[in-house]
Amino acid sequence: MKPAPASELLRQIVAIPSVNPALSDDPALRDELRLVDWLEPWFAARGFATRRVGRTPGRPNLLATCGAAAPEKTILFESHLDTVGVAGFQGDPFSLREADGRLYGRGACDTKGPLAAFMAACDAEILAALADSKTRIVWLGAIGEETGNLGAEEAVADGLRADECVVLEPTDLHVVHAHKGACWFTAATRGRAVHASDPARGDNAILKMPAVWKILEDATAEAGRTHCSAVLGKPTVSVGTIRGGTGTNVVPDRCEIQVDRRLMPGETAAQVLDDLRARFAAIPGGVELGLLKEGLPFHTAAEAPLVRRFSAALEAAGVPPVREGAAWCSDAGPLAPVCGETIVWGPGAIGQAHTVDEYIEKSSLAAGVDVLRRYLLAAARA
Repeated sequence: MKPAPASELLRQIVAIPSVNPALSDDPALRDELRLVDWLEPWFAARGFATRRVGRTPGRPNLLATCGAAAPEKTILFESHLDTVGVAGFQGDPFSLREADGRLYGRGACDTKGPLAAFMAACDAEILAALADSKTRIVWLGAIGEETGNLGAEEAVADGLRADECVVLEPTDLHVVHAHKGACWFTAATRGRAVHASDPARGDNAILKMPAVWKILEDATAEAGRTHCSAVLGKPTVSVGTIRGGTGTNVVPDRCEIQVDRRLMPGETAAQVLDDLRARFAAIPGGVELGLLKEGLPFHTAAEAPLVRRFSAALEAAGVPPVREGAAWCSDAGPLAPVCGETIVWGPGAIGQAHTVDEYIEKSSLAAGVDVLRRYLLAAARA
């Protein structure tokens, strides 16, 4: 069965709301189940063996497998199924709209566009070549990436393994062979509330935050002396929110910030928070830390075989084989430890992800299909 053009496939899957449930209260928009229900028969009709995995009620991950029955190599492709919310989106977020060579819709870029490119690449020629090859292809549709790596972690726990992994994300068709991780956490100071007419009797929690920030900066700079690379640079830290106090005339007894600490390969959130707890002991009243999210970093050598072969497919398609690292993180974090080599790649620009006018260039989508076909055909003939 011949797949529809990538733009038509994208139209169909954008029309299926799959907003991460943490990012919408509307039951008609949230959860990935509707998309799984549509994708499973699509893959099955093309000869893929499908299976649902996971342990989150009502939110399955989907595995689709084709190719060699007794493979010498297994290649994993991964797409996360959830999108961010649609508040403020310009136009109907679930009706793909074309203008000036761009396709607009929620998920058009992140990351239903790269998924549509993969689906369109799985045409009859490619599937026949894989069936007669020593290579097995596995596609994972994962839940919950926008607020963590829930689906990828569930699939790994289920036993998912591969020799190579291509995480499908919008990368401007660049091969991302390493990215940072993320440690999101809260840091809260405590004080004593009194009437502001006599502040000396109280203990102002807000005024302790400059010392907290100084420690955060110093700890991150120190980590950068041991965890740095030419590809990813150094770890970074940023404060995203601050909340404290109950009124103008009350000395605040609590102040809380939300912190984004980017991790380098070799760092974990637990290590970072343990180090900070020891440092924050110097602040009167202490500092309470709470982990919000951990995204793992990954690193594949720029000259690894997977990177070279994918770069060859790019060159054959007339696309510059740019290799780079990224400051953001993805499902490559939990998948890389169970795959021999991993990259993140796809059509579309990461700068369009999560925007109120999210789009993918039609030319980028078409190039993505071409590159994936060339890579899959080469893998089947290896």
